[in-house]
Amino acid sequence: MIESIEKVVWGRALTLKVVPAYTEREDVPAVQELALEGILAAWDVVDASIDELRAYCLANGVDEEGMPNVFRFVMPTEIYLDSVTNHRVVALMCEYRPDPEHGLAIVFEDERLREIGPQDIIL
Repeated sequence: MIESIEKVVWGRALTLKVVPAYTEREDVPAVQELALEGILAAWDVVDASIDELRAYCLANGVDEEGMPNVFRFVMPTEIYLDSVTNHRVVALMCEYRPDPEHGLAIVFEDERLREIGPQDIIL
């Protein structure tokens, strides 16, 4: 499994760490590899999540004035591959300035946006 990828996220080129949900002693489950392949092939869903992300930020303490540059508040750092077996679940994990303790997860299921919230929703 690859350790990191370079992708353009919301118009900015970033290097994202790839983090599968498994222990070092286990093989990466095939569903996690499929989830990674799926989200990379359908990357436009990640870019399309910007409007929902802005709405989340506005509802959670970010003032509207700062929203044109979402990177002032949200910085994607990794792609987390969940260990569920019946769906392809991937989260774009982000540092979140208004809540650095919990961060932010943008969760995709079967290459569709499922939810945005603290990283606890996926970990």
